[in-house]
Amino acid sequence: MVASVTDLFPSGARKALPEWPQGWYVVARSRDLRPGKLLRVTLASQEIVVFRTAAGRPGALDAHCPHMGAHLGLGRVRGEHLECRLHCWRIGVDGRIPAQQKTARAWNLTERAGLVMLESGGDRALPAAGEPDFLWTCTRPIDVGAHWHALTANAFDMPHLTTVHQRELVEPPKVSFEAGQHFEMEYVTRVRGRGASDRVMKWLSRNRIQARMRCHGPMVTVDTDLGFTRTAAMIGMLPTEQGTRLFGAFGILPGPLGGLRLAVTRWLFASFLERDLGFVEGMHLRTDVDDEILQKFFDYLRTLRRA
Repeated sequence: MVASVTDLFPSGARKALPEWPQGWYVVARSRDLRPGKLLRVTLASQEIVVFRTAAGRPGALDAHCPHMGAHLGLGRVRGEHLECRLHCWRIGVDGRIPAQQKTARAWNLTERAGLVMLESGGDRALPAAGEPDFLWTCTRPIDVGAHWHALTANAFDMPHLTTVHQRELVEPPKVSFEAGQHFEMEYVTRVRGRGASDRVMKWLSRNRIQARMRCHGPMVTVDTDLGFTRTAAMIGMLPTEQGTRLFGAFGILPGPLGGLRLAVTRWLFASFLERDLGFVEGMHLRTDVDDEILQKFFDYLRTLRRA
């Protein structure tokens, strides 16, 4: 953990926030990548084709065939291979091509909580939330006209909990971060709002909500303790030309009425996010704000290595 900002920037000069840091990016929901499906993704100007084989294995390859450079996004899945339509070269999820010495670059791809995640650069730990036996549900991806910097900063902006969400801090938040890895904050709040989701959350939690949030670059995880139960969320942010595509997965402990509890959890988290998205749309983030926690958060972002 970092003791002070001067440990990172002793001269006082602070770098710009990284546009494309190394780490894990959510590129799709698992349900949207069915066997035989192809998706085109761009990460840091790198075109990638994501696909799922007939047996259900997900794969990600550089978008251009290593033979003559045809775009694999125009190809098709044949069994356990992605076939280039130009000369019918078949490429496996590992990039290998039968009967050929050439190989395609294969990207590290995995699935968790119903989300498809692609690693860009480095050997980063996979972000996690909840417990291994959690039940998960996902919302539809949402396109937001704001940079992912603004969306992540919003998550750690404590004053907005009062002004936007009508929440009140019960005790001061605890903040820590590991340079180049993650930024963490723990806090306890009570509900002051009177909306439908506020009333339900107040009743479920007995008006004491303990949360731990972690930022892993373009992904934020949340673990929430409501006293009688725990919930979790994984929010992935994929930069686009228009702003950010937001992916959300929400989890609960297994138990009776799992389907109903999942639906309520998704509604509560979605209602919370909806309030934020209404205010960050079109936001041009400033980093000179007079807020100690946000300044620590910006300094954490500056430690992330670029992809």
